[in-house]
Amino acid sequence: MVLATDAVIGAVVPVLISTAAVALLMAALAAVIRRTADMTPALTVVGSVSAALAGIAILAGFAPGTARLDVGPAGLASLDIGFDGLGAVFLVALGLSGAAAALSIVGQRARSRPEGAAFPLFLLSMGLVFGAANGFAFLFAWELMALLSALLVVGLRPSRTVASAGYLYVAMTHVATAAILVGFALLGTGAGGNLQFETWRAAAAGLSPATRDVVFVLLLAGFATKAGALPLHAWLPRAHPVAPSHVSAVMSGVMIKAGVYGIIRFAVDILGAGPDWWGVVILAMGAASAVMGILYALMQQDLKRLLAFSSIENVGVILLGVGAAVVLAGHGLAALAALALGAALLHSVNHAVMKTLLFIAAGSVLHATHLRDLNRLGGLARLMPVTAAAFAVGAAAISGLPPLNGFAGEWLTFQGLIAGASATAVPPLLRFGMAAAVGALALTAALALATFVKATGIAFLGVPRSPEAAAAHESAAPSRIALGMLAAACVALGLAAGPASDALGTVARGITGAAAADPVAAAIGSLPRNGGAPAWSALAGGLLLLAAIGGLLALTERARRRTRTKDGSVAIRQTDTWTCGIAPQPAFQYTATSFAKPVQFFFRRILQPDRQVEVAYHPGTRFPVSIHYRSEITLLLEDRVYAPLHAWSIRFAQLVRRLQAGPMQLYVAYTVVAVLVLLLWAR
Repeated sequence: MVLATDAVIGAVVPVLISTAAVALLMAALAAVIRRTADMTPALTVVGSVSAALAGIAILAGFAPGTARLDVGPAGLASLDIGFDGLGAVFLVALGLSGAAAALSIVGQRARSRPEGAAFPLFLLSMGLVFGAANGFAFLFAWELMALLSALLVVGLRPSRTVASAGYLYVAMTHVATAAILVGFALLGTGAGGNLQFETWRAAAAGLSPATRDVVFVLLLAGFATKAGALPLHAWLPRAHPVAPSHVSAVMSGVMIKAGVYGIIRFAVDILGAGPDWWGVVILAMGAASAVMGILYALMQQDLKRLLAFSSIENVGVILLGVGAAVVLAGHGLAALAALALGAALLHSVNHAVMKTLLFIAAGSVLHATHLRDLNRLGGLARLMPVTAAAFAVGAAAISGLPPLNGFAGEWLTFQGLIAGASATAVPPLLRFGMAAAVGALALTAALALATFVKATGIAFLGVPRSPEAAAAHESAAPSRIALGMLAAACVALGLAAGPASDALGTVARGITGAAAADPVAAAIGSLPRNGGAPAWSALAGGLLLLAAIGGLLALTERARRRTRTKDGSVAIRQTDTWTCGIAPQPAFQYTATSFAKPVQFFFRRILQPDRQVEVAYHPGTRFPVSIHYRSEITLLLEDRVYAPLHAWSIRFAQLVRRLQAGPMQLYVAYTVVAVLVLLLWAR
């Protein structure tokens, strides 16, 4: 083991080593002793917090340079681990998400000892992905992450549905790994067989244009599959809902960001500037993922499936920033490229916090009601007030409402796209593409607001729609603490958007080669204008909003005081909502289906809904006894592309099985025919 440190990096390296050691110790104890498996979540919280603090230290400049740890002999088998600024960004996201997810299951018994051991190792594997400094270390960590996440999704005794989702995830992630492996092989060949990322970065410019294009396509396909971006997203909405909620939280909050990290690391950092179509492809993938992801999310009745499709949307928002950075860097606009890339990094961290919060809250709802169907929930705000309040904060944040953290990332992404669309150095056709991306992002923001108004209102407001919802109870104290911490983080990251964007902008400028901060890049932290750029101060906006809320509360209290009678009681009569003289019933409320119906009708050409209405009448009359309504949308890629391909692959496999199961004489005939064909060809 060789330990190399730069400046005061020695203060960070021990923290990273200790975190890895704690994770390995927890996994070993959980696998051997059943009682210690119940202790692993608390220890995982400590390790995750340590990782987050180490990442913050690197970003804040307390530990400049690269924390480096070389394990094993030099050559192909060397696990070279190093954290630079880009890796530190995702290490912070991992620490925040992992700590909250682990805290939410403190006191709960794992489904099995292997799964109790797998969770801390899963977090460790993602940390290794973000810190890998050569091809072997990256692929080792990448495969470890994929296998451990598959175990956590499927479990030891899965149902048929869970097993099917797990098999699809494993199949797609290994196809993606194969593409990444071939791309790495081409990069390594161009670098003379050296697997160090620094060598690849230096040798990438010397590759032929055709080779660079092939490497870009392979790596983009592999990493976009892990990120869940369209059209390679089919595994995500099936795997995330069936996984345990704390696993779903980390998978959606951090693991899919490993794909984003790979795209930034290799397509932007190592390969460097490329042709315009590289950025256009990423922009198109981002726009399609953002719009279609949130549109499908709005149509869902399953709460966790809704959140899974929302993750596809947010990956699309991030890719819009990455694609804009690739286009702008290719035309020498390094400062604007840094702005767009900084927006992608900021939204990556923000989404990790927001989506972890929402999945943990959804897990609390599932634990309390054993339901994920929004149409059977309702009225949970009175029974689960902490969960409801935390979910509402996460929903507002992920909808992009100021001054929460979700707004900051989308605001910067808007600025990067608008600046690119108005840059005269960019060809007109590309400017039009970025203007179209602005429209896609605006549509996404509107649909996201509708989606989470639906999720929050249908699940938590009104009256319960089922006995299970009426019997719901608040989650355990550790889960409530995790929810409160994440909700506070959404507020804090929104108010501190200026310093956060400055820190991430420094990382982005280092990747794009921008010499100094552009006035546009500082727009989120200034008030009211900076260098003529449109500006917004997160802190000032948050304080104004808090002042407005305080003013409304003061006016409300003043009105209540005016209604007090002489004996001190409040002369306010509370009664049920007026429903034409009938006591309010669950059937009077909007359902998740009816809420989304107007949007479904507007996008019917894309969603292609299949609707069935069955009405049973009283004998001999036209008075209905019962009405059964069913409506399903068409998932274009899954239903029209992947399903036929799956059916074709099954038929091909059955044909091959018949050929393999033939008599010995048939195999001899195959050999004879093959030899004759070869002889004729050799003539």
